[in-house]
Amino acid sequence: MATIELADRNLRLALLDEVYTARLEDYWWLSSLGEEYAAYQASAGGPAWDEIIEQLGIDYLPQLERFLLTLPLTSKDLAQVTDLCLDGDREVYQLYPGWWHFGRHFSITNLDGIAYCEALEDLDLNSMVEATSLAPLAGLTRLQRLGLDAGIQNRDVGVIAALPALTELVIFNGAKAQDNEEWRSIVSALRVRGVAVHGW
Repeated sequence: MATIELADRNLRLALLDEVYTARLEDYWWLSSLGEEYAAYQASAGGPAWDEIIEQLGIDYLPQLERFLLTLPLTSKDLAQVTDLCLDGDREVYQLYPGWWHFGRHFSITNLDGIAYCEALEDLDLNSMVEATSLAPLAGLTRLQRLGLDAGIQNRDVGVIAALPALTELVIFNGAKAQDNEEWRSIVSALRVRGVAVHGW
């Protein structure tokens, strides 16, 4: 199994959360990583696992964040992801409680590598995704449903019209793009194809 690298550390954290939640069948998966952390701590140092877990959801834990970013993600892991919502409802964000008050610590600004999720059928580019290129979505050939905010100034939005399996597009803040010629063209092309477009 090939270990993959992602340009955006926050996309990596979100995908780690998705993979480990599914693998362990538990939303609260972080507390199960004691053995992996012990191996990491032996070489990198840092507080004991019990101390980390005691502070989880209370204090910012940069040591835990660094550890999580060393966990491997494989192409096989990501090939099993079928639904992905990039919002703030993830246990991994407990390592920095109250992060939304201190800037955009977990914001995703680069989607390169998302095509490793080759079985992805449902994708919401929700509150964690800031303005970025949507070009990487071109590799999601099985994507059937896409939700995104038209009020965010994403680049390469034209890729949406070419997604071959798309059957539903959910647009948030569609009113903000009503005067945008590129968006009007995308919506028109999708409707001609029979794609259901909501929020426009």
